[in-house]
Amino acid sequence: MLTKNVLSLAEAELLLNAAQAKSEELGGAHVICIADDAGYPIALRRLDKGKVTSVQIAQNKAFTAAAHRRVTHTFTNTYPGEEAWGIFTQHDGRITVFVGGYPIYVDGKVVGGIGVSGGNGEQDIAVCEAAIEAFAEHMRETGGGEVTIPEAAKRA
Repeated sequence: MLTKNVLSLAEAELLLNAAQAKSEELGGAHVICIADDAGYPIALRRLDKGKVTSVQIAQNKAFTAAAHRRVTHTFTNTYPGEEAWGIFTQHDGRITVFVGGYPIYVDGKVVGGIGVSGGNGEQDIAVCEAAIEAFAEHMRETGGGEVTIPEAAKRA
């Protein structure tokens, strides 16, 4: 039998709160999704200025990051002519290979993912990273484990 750790709803809310704070610094036009280790939503927040079209995009970014255990904008092998060209057609089109999705690792294992949509690429990354840093700080304070983004998750 396998035993695994996944994010709790309270931890998802912590991540959402930090992501929202960063988004508001940037204009508050984001949708933020926190997913479990398989990429399915635990919590989602559409900020007041968030577009309705960003909801599914944020969910798909969180799904891709968690399920593939990889930052979404590193999927350079999905370009035309590359080995994974067409992967975005899988899982009913949920695979998303552009900026704004990060896996969340604790002690080297994926416990969830975050997907952010609504800003430009730099803003979406900043919101993801602010949330993960807040979660890392929480984990340091509570002795809950080490939050990292392994190099393998950042490969290009």
